[in-house]
Amino acid sequence: MNGQTYANHRHRPTLWLVTELLAVIGFVLMVLFMLRQPSVVTVGLVFLSAALMLAVFMVRQYALRLQNRIIRLEMHTRLGRLGRAADCERLSMQQIVALRFASDAEMPGLIDRALAEKLEPDQIKRAVTSWQGDYMRT
Repeated sequence: MNGQTYANHRHRPTLWLVTELLAVIGFVLMVLFMLRQPSVVTVGLVFLSAALMLAVFMVRQYALRLQNRIIRLEMHTRLGRLGRAADCERLSMQQIVALRFASDAEMPGLIDRALAEKLEPDQIKRAVTSWQGDYMRT
């Protein structure tokens, strides 16, 4: 496996989401066109399809929220080891997530820049010179 960099770090699990969405839309259209007259079964299947799509979306959101909590804990521990634990409260969650890719050596300088210049997460990631990959994301 090649190392992770800024260029390839984004995790986009779109294939299964798009497949699920297309399958549900196809199913709904098939039901609507095969049963041209609305019935309780047709309406029920449409609502069931909507509930399925909502469930998939919610599961993904819960996984991302849990991952953010774990990242916050990991970064609090890392910053504590570096003597910068108080900075966790001053940084936004998005900044903390972006900073996790920085090495311990460059972390203090990036934190100072992020706070002073109010850097966006993408700017922080671009400023990382010694990339630390995250290979265990959800």
